[in-house]
Amino acid sequence: MANDVDKDSDFKLPKPDKRRFRHTAGRLRDGKHLSHRASLDWRLDQRTVCDKPESPATIVPTEELRASLMQSRTAEELMSGAAAENLNIVYDAQVPASQFYPPREGRAATITLNPFRPRGDLLNMLARELRRNWQHFHGALVNPMDYEPDEAILVNRAQQADVLMVSIKVAWELKLGGNSEAWDFLVGSPMSDVSRTFEIKAQTDFRSLNNGEASRAAYDKFFEDSRTKIHDKRIIHQMLLDEAGYMKSQKERSRVSMDLFQRLGELPHGRNYLSMSAQRTPMDTCYATVEDRSNANFLWFIKFERSFQEKERQMIEESVKLSAEVVDFARFANAARRGGNAEQA
Repeated sequence: MANDVDKDSDFKLPKPDKRRFRHTAGRLRDGKHLSHRASLDWRLDQRTVCDKPESPATIVPTEELRASLMQSRTAEELMSGAAAENLNIVYDAQVPASQFYPPREGRAATITLNPFRPRGDLLNMLARELRRNWQHFHGALVNPMDYEPDEAILVNRAQQADVLMVSIKVAWELKLGGNSEAWDFLVGSPMSDVSRTFEIKAQTDFRSLNNGEASRAAYDKFFEDSRTKIHDKRIIHQMLLDEAGYMKSQKERSRVSMDLFQRLGELPHGRNYLSMSAQRTPMDTCYATVEDRSNANFLWFIKFERSFQEKERQMIEESVKLSAEVVDFARFANAARRGGNAEQA
C-alpha cells in the first residue's frame, strides 16, 4: 500500500506551455487585430452590463443614429415613406435593449433604446425596430399569440429571424459605405455565425444582396444551433401567464398560411426572400421543431390544457342541451287526468 502511495505521489502531470498562454493573452489584450474589440470589451465588462454606471455615459443623440443609418439603402427605405411618419425614437434606461410600441389612439408609434448600449449595438437595435415598424405598417407584424401553440412558436421564430437578418443586411451596407461599427459589433456577438453566413454569400456573388439568396441564407442559419431556445421560452411563458386570454379563450384562432410569410419576407427593395421557389417552404417542420426538453414539455402541457378545457366546454354544452330536453312526465300525467275528468263531466 505504501508503495502505491509513493508511486502516486511521484506521478506528475506535464506542465502547460506558459509561453503559449502568455502569447495568446497578449494578443487578446492588445486587440489591434480585432475590429470588433468594442463588442468584446462591452460583453466582458460585467459591471457595465449589470450595474448602472457611476458617471453618466456618453449618450449618442438619436439624430446621429438616424444620420448613420441613412448611409444604408435598406435603412433609408425603412425610415422614409408613410411607415415612418410621426415615428418617435427615444431613449429609456429601463428597457434592457430595445422595444417597438405600435401606434394607438392618441399615441404615435415609438421605438425605445437603452442609452447605455454601445454605438454599434444601438445601430443594430434601431434597424431591427425600424423593421418591426415597417412590418406593422404593412400588416405583417402579427401577434404570435393569435395562433395555436405550435404555430405561435413558428411565427415568433420567423419574426425574430427576420429582424436579425435585416439588421445584418443594414450593417453590411453600412460597412460597404465605410462605417463598420454595426458590423464589427455583430461579428463579436453570439450571432456572428449568422453574420458570417450572410457575408460569405454576399462576397461570393454580389447579386445575392438583391436576389434574396444572402438574406435567405442568414434567415435559415438563425434556426440552427440552440439560439431559438430563449425565444421559445419567452413565448411559452406568455402563453402560461396569459391564462384568461390564451389558455381559456374559446375563439377560433388563425391558421398559419404561406400568405403570412409572403408578407413577412417583403423588403423595401429587392426580391422577397421567403418566396424563393428553390428553397424549402418557411412552413417546413424543421423551422418549428422544439428540441429543448423543458420547452417541449411546457408546450405539451399548454396543448393538453387547451384541448382538455375545450372538451370540458363541449361536455357542459351537451349536458345543458340534454337537461333542456328532459320530459316532465308528472306534468303530462296531471294533464291527462284533468282531461279524463272533463270528459266524464
